[in-house]
Amino acid sequence: MQPRYAELAQQLIDEISTGKLGIGAALPGEIELSVQYGVSRSTVRSALQMVQDLGLISRRKRAGIRIEALKPQRPFEQSISNVEDLVQFAAVTERHIQSIDEIESDDVLSAQLRCDAGHRWLRAAMLRVDPAKPDAPICWTDVYLDHSVASGIRRQLRKSTGLICEAVEEKYGRVVSELQQEIRAVGVPERFAQALGVAADSHALEITRHYLDQNGEVFEVTVSVFPADRFTYALNLKR
Repeated sequence: MQPRYAELAQQLIDEISTGKLGIGAALPGEIELSVQYGVSRSTVRSALQMVQDLGLISRRKRAGIRIEALKPQRPFEQSISNVEDLVQFAAVTERHIQSIDEIESDDVLSAQLRCDAGHRWLRAAMLRVDPAKPDAPICWTDVYLDHSVASGIRRQLRKSTGLICEAVEEKYGRVVSELQQEIRAVGVPERFAQALGVAADSHALEITRHYLDQNGEVFEVTVSVFPADRFTYALNLKR
């Protein structure tokens, strides 16, 4: 289930994209939105931040909340410090499954997934799509589910919209206690360059995430490739 602020953000994005209110039009303030949607002001504030991060609105003292664009004006900027931040990303994008198959990892894939050669995985290939820009997918993601959870999740992959790790938690009680992430520059592989609408070997970021449960065991690995012009990865470091 999506957090309430993410659901509200998606509602606001959908309402703005219809064009019923033109650019420059004012939105109700935080208090009015809180009453209108029956949520707390903190929920409204978090939702508005998500919408503002996409360049759809501006918020200024005395000027209020104004519509700046009907469609996102900048690439997704994702700041990740916990699993909840991934939920936010999933809330404002769509998952388009391309294929689902069962594989055994070879030497090259085993090195990337940190498993023994011949390990069995369920692989789901998908596109992450911004509904406002369906012709320019944000990324291609290969999701690898360990065989111990694959059978109980397979049918849900094409139907559910939230994070796959949440479905694993609900089905098997395996909670994400740690997420290990690696980022590197790559060229877009030829096998899905056309689906992303970019040239093969063009600049991209590859993000690999290992999901560890409460026992420190990996049950899911995702490998995502983001074309360079569609995604910004932001990380704030504080002393």
